[in-house]
Amino acid sequence: MSKKFWRITGLVLLVALVAGGATAYHERHLIRRYLLVHQHYVKKDILSTNQIKLNLRPAVSTKNTTATNQLTAGYQKTLKRLSNGPQHAKVIVNPYKTSPLSGLILVKTAQATKVQLTVHGDRPATTIRQTVAGYHTQHSVGVLGLYANRSNRVTLKFTTKNGQVSRYTYRLKTTKLPHGIGTNTLKTSKPKQMALGQGNTKLTFAVSSQGYTYGLDARGKVRWVSTTKISHIFKELANHHLLTLTKISDSEHKYNALRETDFYGRVYQQVNFSGLFPTRKDSSKLETNSVIHHDAIELPNHNLLLTVDDGSKKFVEDTMIELNWKTGKIQKVIDLKRILPKSAYQEYTGTHRPDGKIDWFHQNSMVYDKKRDELIVSGRNQDMIFAINYKTTKLKWILAAPEKLPKSYQKYLLTPTNKNYRYNGGQHAVKLINQSQHQGDTIELEFYDNNVPVTRGKTKQSRKWSAGEIVTINQRKKTVTKTWEFGQRLGERNFTNIVGSSYAVGKGNTLIGFGYADWGKRSEFVEVNRKTKQIVFDVDRTAFAHGDWSYRAQRMSLYPAGNDALKLEKISTK
Repeated sequence: MSKKFWRITGLVLLVALVAGGATAYHERHLIRRYLLVHQHYVKKDILSTNQIKLNLRPAVSTKNTTATNQLTAGYQKTLKRLSNGPQHAKVIVNPYKTSPLSGLILVKTAQATKVQLTVHGDRPATTIRQTVAGYHTQHSVGVLGLYANRSNRVTLKFTTKNGQVSRYTYRLKTTKLPHGIGTNTLKTSKPKQMALGQGNTKLTFAVSSQGYTYGLDARGKVRWVSTTKISHIFKELANHHLLTLTKISDSEHKYNALRETDFYGRVYQQVNFSGLFPTRKDSSKLETNSVIHHDAIELPNHNLLLTVDDGSKKFVEDTMIELNWKTGKIQKVIDLKRILPKSAYQEYTGTHRPDGKIDWFHQNSMVYDKKRDELIVSGRNQDMIFAINYKTTKLKWILAAPEKLPKSYQKYLLTPTNKNYRYNGGQHAVKLINQSQHQGDTIELEFYDNNVPVTRGKTKQSRKWSAGEIVTINQRKKTVTKTWEFGQRLGERNFTNIVGSSYAVGKGNTLIGFGYADWGKRSEFVEVNRKTKQIVFDVDRTAFAHGDWSYRAQRMSLYPAGNDALKLEKISTK
């Protein structure tokens, strides 16, 4: 047969395959749409695990990791081509394109040297110092903590193995801060009493509800910011990278990309969620939904536990998933409707949403207790903190006022030992502290008490202030003792109906984030000594974009891994 015949036959087969593939894709799309609309329930109001997995659709994306590797490869080539000597260094500002107050200095030395970095601040307490580990001849020095819209002085100190010292100062010119980030007004600063870490590398990070997350130094100046918008999640992982929740693309309205990154903006891993959920008003219609909402934590096996909307056409923010971070596969689903009373979600009237869905629990945080394999969970709209065995999901205890809790659940309630104990209302940011000091049955828990009783616990003091609090819980005796709180003296000015955080940060201090002060027009960050109750740092944030109030305030080091260099290594995209 002729070559022409085989060419024609091949074209016909190719067209048939393409047409068949398109038809198969269309059919799969229709089947998935049918399964999303006609959801599978295991019992009334409770979706099956397989249905939830179908609804969320997590998948690993390598797009941004590939872009990171391309930039890194370019810097590797630049470093190899350099001549020896600090005067021949290559200086790059914002090397990975999303961290404008970061830099990279590439330099070669004739002898193996150790490098110490100094980012000169306006004052000694705002000068950042970091020593890079080891002696090398090729140096990729990461620079963090630059000021915005300034020619920053950055000095490198070179020390050889025989003790010879030389210094060289570079200038790194930065751009203005992103429009809409807001204004930070310093009210109090006592740096010697603040927990700033060695070399003043720890900043106060204002974690955005939906916008710009940034870090402040001891004088309230922005020294780090990401131009990638972030919503709620900004955490340090065990490998000292950052975990953030952002958008799949800048044009998206929803935050559905969970990203492993760092302070330079390198992307190591990303999992995108393509959730299409039925609408409440018309369940036959589907719409894109923000899958992850308030929190994410890393488990000891390095999987991630995420608070999610599970795709229900009726309920929101009452489910968790355990995600294998390497594969992007869901390994466990925890539906809180399987754990808490039916009356809590079937009879809930505390709040109302524009979309008509029922936000009966509104989970905003969780913490894993690895000593006991227990998960402690906070739900704003039930004014409740509770613990479950993570493996079995069986209830261990409940911290909440007893109103509207069925008798069958009251056996789990903790009994206060304080006189006139005031129960938490609408609380946020639950976290374990001082674990090494507590053995056996006792744990110490910190959280931010909004003092907004939504379902239970209303008192004359409700809505008069918000506070950071610490309690000690004896799980065997089922008792709770309030040991510390701060916020009452700040009064209604610092009352926050939603959001907020309270974290121990070292030196006996706690950093409190009053994120929704003045009904969302202001956020305030207050570091206070727990013993003296003296405020050692206080910043007001105003004039930010609507909805971009600070969800949490966190004290974090720009160099969490210690004295490591910015390694120019390729990141795996497998």
